[in-house]
Amino acid sequence: MVDKARLKNIWEDILTLFLEKALSLRFDICTCELCQKKMIELLLRQFSPFYIEENSFNYEEIKKRLIKENSKKLFIEIEKVIEEVSKNPPHPAWEDREKEFDMLLKKIKEDRGIDFSRYHRSILKRRIALRLLVHRLNSYTEYLKILAQDPSEYNELFDVLTINVSEFFRDTEVWESLKKILERIIERNNSENTPIVMWSAGCAKGEEPYSLSILMQEIDRIKTSFTIYATDIDEKVLEEARLAGYNSDVLKNVDEEILKKYFKFFQGRFYLKEEIKKHVEFKYLDLASSETIRNVDLIICRNVFIYFTKPLQEQILNKFYYSLKDGGYLVMGKTEVLLKEAKVIFREVDAENRIYQKMG
Repeated sequence: MVDKARLKNIWEDILTLFLEKALSLRFDICTCELCQKKMIELLLRQFSPFYIEENSFNYEEIKKRLIKENSKKLFIEIEKVIEEVSKNPPHPAWEDREKEFDMLLKKIKEDRGIDFSRYHRSILKRRIALRLLVHRLNSYTEYLKILAQDPSEYNELFDVLTINVSEFFRDTEVWESLKKILERIIERNNSENTPIVMWSAGCAKGEEPYSLSILMQEIDRIKTSFTIYATDIDEKVLEEARLAGYNSDVLKNVDEEILKKYFKFFQGRFYLKEEIKKHVEFKYLDLASSETIRNVDLIICRNVFIYFTKPLQEQILNKFYYSLKDGGYLVMGKTEVLLKEAKVIFREVDAENRIYQKMG
């Protein structure tokens, strides 16, 4: 006979586990015991009770099965409940976390001159939360004190706020299409006897602009000079990019012949030769506020727009429009979509690879 006192609704364990994970990076809302209790209470209403003895031999097996069968519902319901309770906590609001977050963004702007206020807040919060976890902090106010006491923390913060992971010739099909675009640019500028100017916006550690320089050398029809401006808001990665030394994991798309031709291996790393480096000029530039670069033939700005709000995307697209020469090209990330408002100033050249051309 089953002892009812020993029976437990297995969903209590599952929901508690998943809720704790979901809340671990949420410093923008209250996660006190009362709020978590209310969240669990609401969540249990969404899942039919499944009672079983906690010490049963198949307890873990059943738990895994229920998780697998309800994985999608779990994430959806948890997100809904978190938002509901955060807006209507079961206690008086003791802290304005949004105000705290605004103060943090203001501090960053004052200290380093970078305005993140028009970036997507949810993405910023998730990334800043990683630094709060490292320091075992519970609020943005506490983190403000860390920044004030230790300015070197900004280097770690910018590491998580900016995406610095890339590789040479990332998305090879994009580079195949881009080669045809570059051939057109070279032909036009050769005939006009004008230098070719390109801009890699959000260049990270330099894999993209150096890929561009290699591709230009490989086309080998250039009768004029070419320069690639490579910009980023992270001074630390710009310093690394200038060194032009890379591990093999970012070179997986580079043919063996190209590797031998343009790189030299030294102390476990591959270093680019001067004939590639000399065409790339690295500089600090904040797309949200800095001056632009003029008379550009090609702009590559991939996987950067996802961090910007729509108004900021519009502003930057206008900036790119005025940066480009008539008939100049813009390359965006494959997961990014050109705003419909921008389709009156840019025409689609390659929809799949997100390549656009400035219209006069």
